[in-house]
Amino acid sequence: MPEVIESLIDELSAASTSEDVYHVLDRRLGELGFERFAYHVLISSEGARKPMYLGTYPDTWARHYIANDYVNVDPVMPQATRGILPFNWADLYKSLAPKSRQRKVIDEAGDFGLPNGITVPVHGPGKGVATLNVAAQIPGREFNELWRRHRHELHLIAMYSHEAIARLASQGKSEAQPHLAPRERECLLWTARGKTAWEISTILNISQETVVHYLKSASSKLGVHNKTHAVVKAILMGLVVP
Repeated sequence: MPEVIESLIDELSAASTSEDVYHVLDRRLGELGFERFAYHVLISSEGARKPMYLGTYPDTWARHYIANDYVNVDPVMPQATRGILPFNWADLYKSLAPKSRQRKVIDEAGDFGLPNGITVPVHGPGKGVATLNVAAQIPGREFNELWRRHRHELHLIAMYSHEAIARLASQGKSEAQPHLAPRERECLLWTARGKTAWEISTILNISQETVVHYLKSASSKLGVHNKTHAVVKAILMGLVVP
């Protein structure tokens, strides 16, 4: 394990962009057996809410999460802000009230391909708070064995990934806040609310082709390849409030 961790630390130290960090996490976490991950900055080191997201969660789950306003219900984030140790979602689930909306979020995550997960909170520097979340679509017993075997590695990976992102931000190499035109924001907003391009064209009284154009241009500015990722990134960056 020491050699593997040392190699990973070297890769993260050499990262020059957030995309480099993304590729390191995607490959290394996959090698450990975790099929999906999400690194999420909740609060920047200055205390401002400047969210950032890197990850491979399913697009369908992202759309469902946004449409149901689960950002204000998800029990994972409050737990992460209160503690510093990694936790298994199954343990968190047991602590929640039966039939609560918080349990519903975890139940529905399973329906969208995230049945088992672990969250590693990272606090600092300053007031900063971030999480590294990993998930796998395997039976609970097998997942718990992954959790037991790799919990300490996950803690180190989370800390060094967070340090790499903080370093890039301090060097001015983090992604600049893109400027979205008012129509691009509107199209992303209505997409976040579950509307199709045709429905948005009716709401905004513009052609469907124009809606598609605005969504493509917004995606390009945000550095993503489809409208779902554009919506998620715009929300996390505070550019769109659904």
